[in-house]
Amino acid sequence: MANVFRVQVEASSSRGAALVLARALQLPLEEARQLMAEPRVLPRDLEESEARRLVASLQQHGVACEPVPVAGRGGTQCGGHPSLSSESPCEDCRALVCVLCRGPEGQPLCARCRAQRARRTRAKWLRVSVLLAVLVLIVQWGTSRQRTRERRLTWARPLDVAVVLLAHGEVKPEVREAWREGLGRLEDWLEREAGRYRSDLGRPVRFVLAGPQPAAGLELSPPEDSLVARARHAWTLSRTLSAVDEAAGLSARPLDARIYVMLEPPGEDGARFVEGMAEAGGSVGLVRGLLEETGLTLELTAVAHELFHCLGAADAYDERGHARVPEGLAEPGRQPLYPQPAAEVMVGEVPLGEAQGRLPESLDEVRVGPATAAALRWGP
Repeated sequence: MANVFRVQVEASSSRGAALVLARALQLPLEEARQLMAEPRVLPRDLEESEARRLVASLQQHGVACEPVPVAGRGGTQCGGHPSLSSESPCEDCRALVCVLCRGPEGQPLCARCRAQRARRTRAKWLRVSVLLAVLVLIVQWGTSRQRTRERRLTWARPLDVAVVLLAHGEVKPEVREAWREGLGRLEDWLEREAGRYRSDLGRPVRFVLAGPQPAAGLELSPPEDSLVARARHAWTLSRTLSAVDEAAGLSARPLDARIYVMLEPPGEDGARFVEGMAEAGGSVGLVRGLLEETGLTLELTAVAHELFHCLGAADAYDERGHARVPEGLAEPGRQPLYPQPAAEVMVGEVPLGEAQGRLPESLDEVRVGPATAAALRWGP
């Protein structure tokens, strides 16, 4: 059996030597340069005559080298470089690879695994870029919303607020008229309450009544309590309310807040049920009211309550719906403390004693307490 040789070379930057090696080992010039970049035994089994010819050619270009015998023939061929012998297993798939098959950190990697790592890296940076872009958008949105809230709370001008009636059924003319008159009373109430804290505010809010618009298919609460269900419901509700705004002629109107009032028939037992929700510091509030109600004390209180949520005020009742002390009291310094003369607007109940109360009978029995006034920046 003929002896098997390899060629041991010292490092060289000679381009001519790299060309010689590229032709001899059937490699691209750049990969031949990589082999010549440091001292090594070239990973190619050669007959003695071939090895000596390669040594002679390299020495002509000033490369210190010599043929060295090896015991038997080398291992398997490299899958990525068939003209070279494999030396070590791929770090990922364990396939044998040659010295040229390396990852960015010098670890042995076959071409397929290197490409897979590159794809994973690109995908990772793409995800990071998308997340960073989303984060930037969220920060910009939050900053914009905070600025909007800050502008509203300067009270440099009256806030323009739309109250949009949505109905499951026909809204009688007298009900819409009651809402028109009721919003006028609510404007008077807001002026009175603001005047108890600041004399320079005048009429702080102007209401615009819109609707009624049909509420078919509109659900104010998500069907489930999961995060995905809430997100899907918020998206659907936003699109639905945008269509309502368009139909009501509010889309192009600059408004500081919108309060949507869902008018529904009373329950089977005739119970009156009024509730609402709004995002703190946002611009949208939702209220449930009664379809045929014309007194509107509870509905108007709920409108004010949700508007104040949009302006940054917080609920002031406990888990059972009773006023917390002192923030849930209209007159927290009153002696004796109970009964209170009125309901604090962020509670909606006239406290008669500790954990006792009744619903207000008119707006005259609803007040803005000191804690809510401070949140609204009505203080001096």
